[in-house]
Amino acid sequence: MIPPCDPAILEHNPQFKRLYENLTTHILDYDGSTRSRRADPTRESVAECHDNLAIVSIYLDTPSTAIELDNPLPDTQQQGQNGALSLLAPEIVAFYGHTPTLIQHVSKLLSTAIHDLRAIANTDSNTGSDDSTDYTGRPGLCQDAPAPLRDAQNHISRARARDRRVRTSMAPVAPLSSQLRDRVSNLRRVQLSDLPAARRLMATTAAEVLATQTQVLERTIVILERVKHGALARATKAKAEHLATVAQGVEGKLEVTKLEIAASLHTPETLDALRRYQQHLRNTRESLEDRRAGAIEELKRYGDVETTAETSTSSTDTDGGTMAEIARRYGVLAREVEHVRMEIARLG
Repeated sequence: MIPPCDPAILEHNPQFKRLYENLTTHILDYDGSTRSRRADPTRESVAECHDNLAIVSIYLDTPSTAIELDNPLPDTQQQGQNGALSLLAPEIVAFYGHTPTLIQHVSKLLSTAIHDLRAIANTDSNTGSDDSTDYTGRPGLCQDAPAPLRDAQNHISRARARDRRVRTSMAPVAPLSSQLRDRVSNLRRVQLSDLPAARRLMATTAAEVLATQTQVLERTIVILERVKHGALARATKAKAEHLATVAQGVEGKLEVTKLEIAASLHTPETLDALRRYQQHLRNTRESLEDRRAGAIEELKRYGDVETTAETSTSSTDTDGGTMAEIARRYGVLAREVEHVRMEIARLG
């Protein structure tokens, strides 16, 4: 069963409200089962077994005095009982028809449950000797027995059940053991009281968690408002924008000053002077180029005399040597004269 939800939680959480409404109206039934698999054969078989177990539980919970023939009920109760039995007659017949296939599994489950309950309840020294028999004193339902013996005993129990069903379908049912009945009552109490209480507690805890989350979000928004979007942040942003505007103004002033300086420097007189100086530089460059060309020509001429001296030795002998040789000799003579002068000065 789907637990109800607090309307305040649904109002404060629209997305959860849409999810809850979608689950309760389109996906799940009121008992928590899904709606998309109603035609599943497995689910149909489980539902049929559930109905059969409900019939069995009704049959077992019916007091023995209500079905004893020796103690007839009053007319009103007899009519109500007959009406209920007439309505349940097809189901009872179908249940007894399927009983041979279910009795082995049911007996194993009951034997296991009774064995566990007896092991928990009986703490005296006779527990080990009583484990080989069931609650009726009949051996064969113990799990420690050999497999062939268990099969034979199960066959005997099925035969006895068929005999009892043939004798009378309204025979009194043996009451369940007190321990098993207490266990069933505890399970019902847990299902009816503890589980809803736990669900309510869980819903309350979830509501508290959501309220805490809401408070945290509110506090986060306040902190963000103070830090990022508050007065201090806006003042800092305004200062930054003011400084950026001032910087742009200074940059514009510098550009204007640059243009003014350029305009003050490039006057007509300055331009004429620059053109005259450029012409002077051009003339000077041309004169230097001419001097450079003359020097190169003179150097070439010296080079030509030297090459000519190498090819014509006769003319060199008559002329007394090339210009390079004359210069070399002059240098040698100048050094000798200087040496002699130094010797004279030293001696005198």
